[in-house]
Amino acid sequence: MVLLRELGLVAFLALTHSANALYSKGGAVLNLDEKGFKKEILLSENVAIVEFYAPWCGHCKSLKPEYEKTAKALKGLVKVAAVNCDEEKNKALCSQQGVKGFPTLKIFQPSAKKGKPIVNDYQGARTAKAMSDALVEIIPNHVTRVTASKIDEFLTQKNETAKAILFTNKGVTSALWKALAIDFLGSISFAQIRDKEKKAIDIFGISEYPTIVVLPGGDKEGIVYSGKVQKDDLFKFFSAIAPPKKEPEPSPKSSKKTPKKDKKSKKGEEERNVKEETETKTDEAIILESEKPKPLVPELADQAALTEACLSPKSKTCILAIAPAESTSNTLQNIYETLTGRTVSAFKVYKLLATSAHAVDLATKLDLAKDTTTKFIAINAKRNWVRKFAGNADSEEEVLAWLDAVRLGDGAREKLPAGLVVEEEEEEERKEEKHDEL
Repeated sequence: MVLLRELGLVAFLALTHSANALYSKGGAVLNLDEKGFKKEILLSENVAIVEFYAPWCGHCKSLKPEYEKTAKALKGLVKVAAVNCDEEKNKALCSQQGVKGFPTLKIFQPSAKKGKPIVNDYQGARTAKAMSDALVEIIPNHVTRVTASKIDEFLTQKNETAKAILFTNKGVTSALWKALAIDFLGSISFAQIRDKEKKAIDIFGISEYPTIVVLPGGDKEGIVYSGKVQKDDLFKFFSAIAPPKKEPEPSPKSSKKTPKKDKKSKKGEEERNVKEETETKTDEAIILESEKPKPLVPELADQAALTEACLSPKSKTCILAIAPAESTSNTLQNIYETLTGRTVSAFKVYKLLATSAHAVDLATKLDLAKDTTTKFIAINAKRNWVRKFAGNADSEEEVLAWLDAVRLGDGAREKLPAGLVVEEEEEEERKEEKHDEL
């Protein structure tokens, strides 16, 4: 990464050359300004990755081929976008996002709060495969898995909206099916049924996989999809049944009428603006003025989020802080900022509201102390162990020392109680699928 403070005269001279965008208009990579960023990223239900770059940056140019490959591979599944921080209109946006060097890659993940996604710096390898794998892994899953015991309930409830059912011999939900469920959120319910669910298979007479069946709702007969299993074709097919979810438009900014200026004053103002821009050009090339916003500790709001992040068979080490709602301690936030600043990906940190049902259930199963202090635990579902913090939860020094011990594998650990981790799929079901494969 090129640090802005190191650019000096080289950067200034580079700014005198063409500031054309690296990515062509209409290409796989979305070119965004402030308005587009709010609509396509902040208000979106989709996972996104955004590159903040400058066209004269050598590292940005080197990244371009891999970034474009990522955009093409994930077209329709994840938003791959770029912001040219060299353009005057984008400098405030880049400052707000805490961009200190080029290229900066940030991942935006939808959260429960509309317009406030979870934001993390991407720290992985800058190859198309590594970026694609990281993004596919965090696509929100709105697909219902229907078993033979639940098929009757599934068929008799919520028939006012259409239902799209994927019959598959795969054990995981593909990125394509998850992306379509997001596209039609609220208008079509998406489900997945395994080939081993015999009762469900027999009801529909399924003999080939994958097979997609749509129940339009009401008394209308089911429709068997016969087209190509790819995003554009499926999107067009589903759009004929129900409207896709529209991205919300940003709220229009209030505009106040300004009094007209005479030509002389207008000319004087233009000359002053040119002078000010010339005086600050070098400084803007070296450093962006706004401070980086503090990263907030991501919260696992329900059991599904907890399971997906930390209690699935492939989950690696999670640090969980079970904190009371009335807590006024800044320890957890400060620790999270410290870990984020280290850019270490040894484990992820999340918080749980102590009074939430899934937090209470977890605390009970792990036999945690029943008091009002914040509980820190390290849990690794893949290796089936948990480590409990036994020190002062308000002491940053003690908690950080414990985290370092966890990272190094030191300290006592306990075996996870049976049933806490979701049931592990058969070996062949756990093999990684292609992004567009059903």
